[in-house]
Amino acid sequence: MKDKILSVAASKIERYGLKKFTIDEIALELKISKKTVYKYFHSKDEIVKEYFNEVIRTCRENTIEAVNHEGRFDDKLHEIVCSNNEHKIPINIINEAKLYYPEQWEEIQKLKDFKLDIIEKLIKDAMKDGKIKEDIDYRILSKLIEKISDIFFDYDFLVNNNLTIDEIIDGIIKIALNGILK
Repeated sequence: MKDKILSVAASKIERYGLKKFTIDEIALELKISKKTVYKYFHSKDEIVKEYFNEVIRTCRENTIEAVNHEGRFDDKLHEIVCSNNEHKIPINIINEAKLYYPEQWEEIQKLKDFKLDIIEKLIKDAMKDGKIKEDIDYRILSKLIEKISDIFFDYDFLVNNNLTIDEIIDGIIKIALNGILK
């Protein structure tokens, strides 16, 4: 039942945001009482915390799986950056977490750092294997990817340019790996 509650809560969070979803909506959709919801989660904040824990856990697992998967460097890079989980966190939810749930925001930042460390290792390995030019400074490329990844958290940029996160990721990888010159 706890997983069902969390699943419904995730859909409500993704639709309404962290502050606007209600326990009543979760109970109504599951055809259970609010008391049953509170049996598994003591508060709405506990649901939000568990939502982020689950998203971060699965994202970490998928990142590790992506890096261990056989394949080309650019495919691995894309998979790591895009490592999906059951619940994709909309950018507005990330911004809301920054404002109202600082502990969860900090965990999102730790996840970002985790992914960047893995990307740096992937770059170093690709250089050793001759898949990236030797004259590329991995520190600069890693920093570039880190700074570019901040775009994913820029809700205004996404909305004003009518872009999805996947479109940004594909564009970044294309530019970073293929360059801009003809």
